[in-house]
Amino acid sequence: MVATGACRSEGSKEERREAARAPVQAPAPEQPAPLHGVGGVEGDDAAYDRSRQPARVIAALGITPGQHVADIGAGLGYFTPRLSDAVGPTGQVVSTDIDDEVLRRLRARVSERKNVVVRKAAPDEPGLEAGTYNLILLSEVDHFLSDRVAFLTRLRAALTPEGRIAVTHLRAMRPPLVAAAQAAGYAIVSEDTSLPDHYLLFLQPAASQ
Repeated sequence: MVATGACRSEGSKEERREAARAPVQAPAPEQPAPLHGVGGVEGDDAAYDRSRQPARVIAALGITPGQHVADIGAGLGYFTPRLSDAVGPTGQVVSTDIDDEVLRRLRARVSERKNVVVRKAAPDEPGLEAGTYNLILLSEVDHFLSDRVAFLTRLRAALTPEGRIAVTHLRAMRPPLVAAAQAAGYAIVSEDTSLPDHYLLFLQPAASQ
């Protein structure tokens, strides 16, 4: 009985020595959790870029250096870098979203861009300063709004006197947006129909409002 116990003791020591010599493997790097409904990043998906045509959209927006632009519900910031380039160092882009993780990733992407402010907003509040923005962009975001009419109504206060709201989305999403814009007191002042899959229209408060 004593010998048997000794063998067990020696075996346990040997197992401990083997475990101590075993290489310690570093944990695999943590991968970012997938996010849904937040758009993409230009360059990640060539097919998506062909559909969205970011260069064409930015050109159609007619932004000039020094302007203030808001990117509402920017997600991962598909258009934010191009908007930053368009307004130049004397302008500013405010990119908003409601999701903390999305905002963290967007801040990391644009950390070197001094003319971009990334801001958290409430789901039904624009979170923009009054009378400040020459252009407010809503890209593939209006279907997330609980009340399009109320949100568009609140956006009006953030526009400069000549400011515009640009909305782009899949063409099937155009009718509810147009109806909401009209109910909120906006007129469609122009529209770009050259995009493959999306509409792009521009709103301004109707003169009677």
